[in-house]
Amino acid sequence: MSASAARGTGNVTSEDRGPTRVIVIDREDKRNALDRATCVELQAAFEAAAADSGVRVIVLRGAGDRAFCAGADLKEMLGHETIDESRAHFDGVRLVIEAMHAAPQPVVARVSGFALAGGCGLAVAADFTIASESAVFGLPEIALGLLPLVVSVPIYRAIGSRKALLDLVLTGRRISAGEARDLDMVTRVVPDAQLDAEIEALCATLAALSPAALRLGKEAVYGMCELDYAAAMKSMREMITLTSRTEDAAEGIRAFFEKRDPKWSGR
Repeated sequence: MSASAARGTGNVTSEDRGPTRVIVIDREDKRNALDRATCVELQAAFEAAAADSGVRVIVLRGAGDRAFCAGADLKEMLGHETIDESRAHFDGVRLVIEAMHAAPQPVVARVSGFALAGGCGLAVAADFTIASESAVFGLPEIALGLLPLVVSVPIYRAIGSRKALLDLVLTGRRISAGEARDLDMVTRVVPDAQLDAEIEALCATLAALSPAALRLGKEAVYGMCELDYAAAMKSMREMITLTSRTEDAAEGIRAFFEKRDPKWSGR
């Protein structure tokens, strides 16, 4: 994939590789830790990608391969003098996760090295989480007298088990990429040397699909997971009805009968 020039001059950079927007937490010397400024930049990067019709897939990664993201910037946390400063810090993580979920494009987390604390939450919150075999996940905050409460929300939604979440939160133990996959925190685990090829193949697959169907599918699944069975069935009936009425659906059906590749409009 050809790449455009990198955007961003602070702690977050982004570049386009064909229809894929790659967002990088660019604090390698800090193990890509999340301070307030980085969270603000990440939120803005996701919102910019979401608003760009030329972007079909979003990839989130950390600079280098030592860490995807090691969590909060602890030195910044020590400097908080008021509860409002502390609240703004943790609200930053919440807003980044909400921006990831609000983006109409699929979000893919490329995880190598450490994905700890808030970084574990960001990785799990992505729509697809692709990890190298040597990646390490965990919520170690309790060893510092802290708790990973904001990121526990998307992690619980992924694993669906109170006991499994308590095990991670109250012991702070680190787990392998394989165990994270078994807990449904990770989509796929691949050998380290194949990580980028796996990400590129997944992005190519997603970019070739109907943007309208991807957008509605992401909205439908997130919505369904918050509903009881009967409400979910009714909601999904409405969502498939809407999907069937899109221009992309009509084009896809025509292309099937005409034995050609569809030309998606995204509408």
